[in-house]
Amino acid sequence: MGTDIHGFIECRWDRWLDADDREWFQAIDLVHLYNGRDYVAFGSLFGVRDTTSFRPLADHRGLPHDVSKEVLADFGLER
Repeated sequence: MGTDIHGFIECRWDRWLDADDREWFQAIDLVHLYNGRDYVAFGSLFGVRDTTSFRPLADHRGLPHDVSKEVLADFGLER
């Protein structure tokens, strides 16, 4: 059985903004960064199907508490 990874890279501009105005915006869907299933990338980023013994950069993080509205909508969640 194959493994698929779904997620987004988000960004925010918080310079000169009050804390209430600092929100995240979806920048790019991860699917655009690899072609199909890339288990080396999955292992390096998330510790899934790791074959390289590389310490994952974002292991078991899940969704952040202040994730963007676009990402919440994509995952079928509401704030």
